[in-house]
Amino acid sequence: MFLIVGIVVIGLVYYFQETVRAWLHCQKFRHIPGPPPDSFLKGHQMTLKRAKNKNAFLEVFLTWVTVYGTTFQFRIKTRPVIFTVDPEALKLITQDVVNFTKVDHLPNRALYGQRITGTYSILTGGGQEWAIKRKMMNSFFAKQNMSTIFKKTVPLMGRLLETKIKPSVGTGAVLDIHEMYTMIFSALPGVMGLECPMGNDHPEEIGRRINIFLDVIPFQLAGAAKKLSAAMSQQKQDTIDLVIEMRVMSRKMVTDKRKDMVGQDKKPNDDMLAWLIEANDAAGLGDEEVVDDIMTVYLVMDNMSKQLGSLFVYLIDYPEVLRKMVKEVRENPITDYRSLDKLKYTECVILESLRLAPVLLRGTRWLNKPMQVGKYFIPADCQFQYSQYVLHRMEEHWPNPREFIPERFANGTPGVDTFTFFPFLAGSRACLGRYVAMVAMKLTLSMLFTNYNLTPVPTSTPPVIVQTMAVTRLKGGPFYDFKPLYRVSSS
Repeated sequence: MFLIVGIVVIGLVYYFQETVRAWLHCQKFRHIPGPPPDSFLKGHQMTLKRAKNKNAFLEVFLTWVTVYGTTFQFRIKTRPVIFTVDPEALKLITQDVVNFTKVDHLPNRALYGQRITGTYSILTGGGQEWAIKRKMMNSFFAKQNMSTIFKKTVPLMGRLLETKIKPSVGTGAVLDIHEMYTMIFSALPGVMGLECPMGNDHPEEIGRRINIFLDVIPFQLAGAAKKLSAAMSQQKQDTIDLVIEMRVMSRKMVTDKRKDMVGQDKKPNDDMLAWLIEANDAAGLGDEEVVDDIMTVYLVMDNMSKQLGSLFVYLIDYPEVLRKMVKEVRENPITDYRSLDKLKYTECVILESLRLAPVLLRGTRWLNKPMQVGKYFIPADCQFQYSQYVLHRMEEHWPNPREFIPERFANGTPGVDTFTFFPFLAGSRACLGRYVAMVAMKLTLSMLFTNYNLTPVPTSTPPVIVQTMAVTRLKGGPFYDFKPLYRVSSS
């Protein structure tokens, strides 16, 4: 009996101490405005949960920006978090990688302990090792190398049209745009040096696996009950098994590539795997880190399928935009890399979809030392969050921000402030594959509209662009009817 009483007393004392500690920590942020929390212990958890259930998670932050300004605080339980869409603050956050670092608990690094992308990958890594790798890989993904990648991407797209899409369509069929693009972009790493039998012959299987990963990974951030249920589910174990299979496959790719590289004086400009191996070697890392990077590449390739899926969702409500884009594509056939530059309106459409439905909806950084950020002095050991979704819907930057208006990019992006439009981020952590993404998206749109008439198909439940806490997800299509214009040829 005394033992039980003692344990209860110790628990109460600990709870009281932690509550006082949390309260004292919150006092350091009193000078920063923000919405009143639902309660001291729960912070804004209930407000955000209700919004998430209505697919309006980030709309809450957009409302808070209009009330409390472009920099404010909110609470995750008892922990203050600084949210900002102030362009000057965003510039500091994205360029200062020493004082603003990646948070440690990124869910795509591991799945219930099973390594996925690890801690040193070109996307989620940090520190000196990441900086060395990033500097070397910048050259592979540089704009001047895109013509080399383009030459290998064109025959790939033709082969996929001939062998994957044409048999499905025949004389006409309805396809899920997101699923189709997932298949296409899952094959793309193969022409950039990440060759494997599954990616070459069955890219749809790679895409299926990646989407399973992306469905299950967020469970690790769910509430206690859902997290426990997911941890005990067969789906979790099946997904871990798929991750293990993918890593085994990637490990073999690295082993085979190392053999091929023996005696090579210079790595080819279109061989991403050779570049990744050399970058990891230069950073003092091993083959498991190369496998991390391969897994990262496959995960981010799906970003392009989600982006074009979102674009086609908007085209359902903007048929005139679709008509103008198709007209431009058919009047300007792609003959070489430079001919992509003729697709100016198509590029505007892609950029507008990146504004309204960026794949990355929200980002986080950890502030390591006290610092003046904008007009507020922020204590150390504090999480920062920002949101492209919110930034891209602010009327002071974008007139009629909720309307899909490609013409706003008629002069390209140079006339747009980098820190009011950054779907690919900015600074030293800008997306490595941004040029690959633009080339691949323009090319696939061109080849589709050159070979098919596409018409949106009404469904009982319209397709939805889902506002998750971090990345865009698509639900329910979009579905389009494909009618061939003439025989699809890979020539």
